Amino acid sequence: MGLLRRHLTYANVAASLALFLALGGAAYAATQLPKNSVGTSQIRKEAVTAGKIAKKTRKQLQGDRGPQGPQGAQGKTGKQGPKGATGAKGAEGKQGPAGADGTGPAFEAVAKPAVPTPFTGAVQVVGEPLAQGQYATSANVVVEAEEPAIVNCTLQGGGEASASLSAGGIETLSMSANRGLGAAGTATVVCGATGGPAKLVFASINAIQVKSQSRVAG
Repeated sequence: MGLLRRHLTYANVAASLALFLALGGAAYAATQLPKNSVGTSQIRKEAVTAGKIAKKTRKQLQGDRGPQGPQGAQGKTGKQGPKGATGAKGAEGKQGPAGADGTGPAFEAVAKPAVPTPFTGAVQVVGEPLAQGQYATSANVVVEAEEPAIVNCTLQGGGEASASLSAGGIETLSMSANRGLGAAGTATVVCGATGGPAKLVFASINAIQVKSQSRVAG
């Protein structure tokens, strides 16, 4: 208590009283201001913000819309979007006219002896006459042997085949060739046997005429 008396001076009391009156006066001014007593001179500069203005009033303060400005620079290309759904299938178009046939007549010859015919040296086993033109030819020869033998067959035009037969064996030799005839001729197959005789069981030759050598099957 003695310490409080030593610090309680006139200056301290006066300052405290002045602070009390100032605070009380501000509170009074805030609650007791007369109507229409605050004007533009009482408002501090930049004290009224947009949030303090009513929304309706803000719309009234907006001016007319100005003219459109110049177009800005083009932006970067965006990412590609997802693939769209597949559209409906269109109507089928009309069928075009048929092209010209690339092949001509077909020829076939068959040799089938009633009893297998033995041979050793080169002999013609089958043949077929042909007219002038381009041909795809093929042949099949069936041979057998009673003892070991080697059989070689040649289709006229370049096709060749060979087989090694054991005793009692039977083999089929197949050949094909492309051939062009400047005049009428014959398609033939010639066979020969070495080491022992062979027997002809069956032979056939086929020739199909084509428009050009490029259409001939190899």
